[in-house]
Amino acid sequence: MVQKMTDTTTATAKASRPSMPRPFKVARVEKTDAPDGGQGQDWYRYVLESGRSTITGQRCGSRKDVIAYATQCAEQLNTRGVTGQSIWSPRGRKPAAALAAK
Repeated sequence: MVQKMTDTTTATAKASRPSMPRPFKVARVEKTDAPDGGQGQDWYRYVLESGRSTITGQRCGSRKDVIAYATQCAEQLNTRGVTGQSIWSPRGRKPAAALAAK
């Protein structure tokens, strides 16, 4: 009697593996009015998109500067999403005061 064996580990691994997050990208930059209390004349609204996630912000400056800022934000978000670490709040390090108290 011959038994047919199938390898299901590959299919199971692919099905259980979380999909890679979509990277954020600058979707659009558009001129807008200054927010309440905002100083300056040139205000832009930028939108970062990643699949189902959307981040909207406003910034004062030239269109070129706002696009550069929004691009930098998207890159930082993508780096944090891939590595699991934030450049703003490093994880795993204890404050110096906590170490000195021991």
